[in-house]
Amino acid sequence: VVGVDGWLGSASLLHQLRTMASARVAQADRALRSKGVEVGSQLFRFSEASARGAHRFDLLFDLGCDSSAPLLEAVRASCWAPLVQEVLGPAATVECSVVYSRPGAQAQEWHSDGPHVGKAADWDGEGESSPYALCVFVPLINLTDEVGYTQFWLGSHRYKDLIGFGGMAPVLNSTTNCTVDAGGAVVYDYRLMHRGMPNRSTDTERPVLQFLYHHPDYTEKENYGAETLFEDPLLCKTKSILDIQVAHSATTQERKCTAPEGCSSQN
Repeated sequence: VVGVDGWLGSASLLHQLRTMASARVAQADRALRSKGVEVGSQLFRFSEASARGAHRFDLLFDLGCDSSAPLLEAVRASCWAPLVQEVLGPAATVECSVVYSRPGAQAQEWHSDGPHVGKAADWDGEGESSPYALCVFVPLINLTDEVGYTQFWLGSHRYKDLIGFGGMAPVLNSTTNCTVDAGGAVVYDYRLMHRGMPNRSTDTERPVLQFLYHHPDYTEKENYGAETLFEDPLLCKTKSILDIQVAHSATTQERKCTAPEGCSSQN
């Protein structure tokens, strides 16, 4: 897990991302109600959105829409881009969603969003396959004990048989709580076990952007359904990070992006 404080560097971009995420969530709420879904109490799984439990949701953005321009700007400006390309190669693709937990959301069970592909480590902690995907969380509000945060089990990405043993993580002193501020970032191996913590606030939604980078031959199959939620299907779920950079270079005369101030801060 790598934590980065204030990587956005731009209050304007953070505001744009908040506005874009709020509009997308409101659109999903309307679509869910039109389908008779009782949001917050009824589980659902669509191709663009799914419930991760009561009051906790995961909603994909359409990277083919003009309204998603702030997301592409965030991908271009990100200081973790060199890490992604070093680990996954220049052909990696990215998809983006907002994970939002509303007041009343409880602690999740320990889980891994991505399966193990290839070999897991032996019990000496050696031999696991290289990562096929990296995930980046970017909170749009400050994460606190009241609104909640994500807790990670360090080192768990190496093993594939830890589901059901999450209670051992605190006993082994292997957890870390990512209470980062708005505009910060947390980068982790997609196989890493984690859990969303409760939102104990009375009126504050916890929106966190999720940038999922993966090898182009990997397809996310576990976290979404087949039926579409919206009348118009997604124009573009994933984009090549190389294509995003090339498109940016073709439409501007700016110098190559440099890491925003604060990107050197890691924990």
